Amino acid sequence: MTWSWSTITDTIAVVGHAKIGFVAAAFAVDALSLVVMAFRWRLLLHGVGSRATLWETLLAYSAGVCVCNVTPARTLGGDACRTALIPRPGGTPHVKAIAASVVYDRATDVAGFLLLALIALPVLKPKSMHWTLLALVALASAVLARPIYRRLVTRFGRWHQWMIGDTLDAPIAVAVACSLTIWSLDIMRIMLVGRAFDVLLVPSQAAAVSLIRLGSGLVPIPAGIGVVDGALVGGFIWLGLPPATAIALAVVERAIVFGWGTVLGAISLLLLGGVRALKKARTGAKAFDVASNAGQA
Repeated sequence: MTWSWSTITDTIAVVGHAKIGFVAAAFAVDALSLVVMAFRWRLLLHGVGSRATLWETLLAYSAGVCVCNVTPARTLGGDACRTALIPRPGGTPHVKAIAASVVYDRATDVAGFLLLALIALPVLKPKSMHWTLLALVALASAVLARPIYRRLVTRFGRWHQWMIGDTLDAPIAVAVACSLTIWSLDIMRIMLVGRAFDVLLVPSQAAAVSLIRLGSGLVPIPAGIGVVDGALVGGFIWLGLPPATAIALAVVERAIVFGWGTVLGAISLLLLGGVRALKKARTGAKAFDVASNAGQA
């Protein structure tokens, strides 16, 4: 009990000495990341025939983040929400097409996850055999990348035409570039949070923390409350930080990713019509399920 109380008081003291400028910059980077996410989805929406503006896409995306954070449905509920909240003047495009764009949007994040893993390698410290295996995989990927890419694009195009009844004109390469930018901003935000407490995190350390947060977030608990928090604290301690400092970093990081994102999403829901928007969002769940299941088939 004494140790716990001492840690709590030490954490409060550390948080109290946080450099507000770096904290504000971390909040700003997170907001910029949300805008890039909305821009990426807008590219894909235009590819399925939607003419939604960036502002409309940003509101719908942000509202989906809020629903994801505060409901048991989590990602599925958030994606269904944004599917339903995108304007469809005259019923065009079909909600199934918008749901497909959400599936594509999620798929482009794979590139970002790979980027995080690559940057985090020095911290993860794989053994020499693992390095050799990774080098061989990278070499094989470089040799086979072009034919594999062509084959995947062909199959993807056929699936899209079967699903939507039209070709996909969205610049997938630009959407992937957006994903790389989003996860680079994720690394930058964690580094800024560290600087707020005079902790100099290098990109590989920040990438490792991001991977820890993502992995712990897979546990089926709304917003990963408790699980993600503990994982972040454990990750920062693993990097050699004192418990009080690790907790302080985790508190600010969660305040940004969970708290700030939820608040922005709640404001978006209000701007979109509040309760009426939530009721409309429920109608998007079925269409999103259909598109998701088809994408996994």
